[in-house]
Amino acid sequence: MTGPFVFKVRLKIADLFHQANHLESFTTALQKTETLQHFVLKLIGYCALSYKDEVRWLNSREKHHPDVWHELENGEIENALFVELPDLGELQKYTKLYSKTIIFNVENTEWFQDIEPHLVAFNNVKIFAIKARFVDELVDALTGSLHWDVIIENGAISISNGDEYFQSDVVRLR
Repeated sequence: MTGPFVFKVRLKIADLFHQANHLESFTTALQKTETLQHFVLKLIGYCALSYKDEVRWLNSREKHHPDVWHELENGEIENALFVELPDLGELQKYTKLYSKTIIFNVENTEWFQDIEPHLVAFNNVKIFAIKARFVDELVDALTGSLHWDVIIENGAISISNGDEYFQSDVVRLR
């Protein structure tokens, strides 16, 4: 992708898993230190949580702040979604700060094998992974006008941008 990294986003989401159907529209920009892969993962994470009211999108990087989150009426963050592979220390901080911590990224067997024995200490962590190829294909198809039709099913996600169709399994690791 060439040109400015500002996006007019229109997400038409059919979440069959949560029986939710809605349209999300906003303008956002790629952060200076953000990769396109991170940006796309954050968009997919936003789609996954958007069945709830008051879902927020991180516009500027803040240490230990989720990429996408669901906020209660009192301002408390109930679901904190991170698009990264945190080390054990970061994961401990997240689980203390947020009621529910969700880690969402591309499959990374080595990272998961390293952290899996320690997960027994955390009862409020969910970990999901998708194929790297799926994210790379979406990155290659990005344009300034980002219009996606998204279908979320139990264990799968499909995205169409009007010209192309992309699909991936979503694996719940924990």
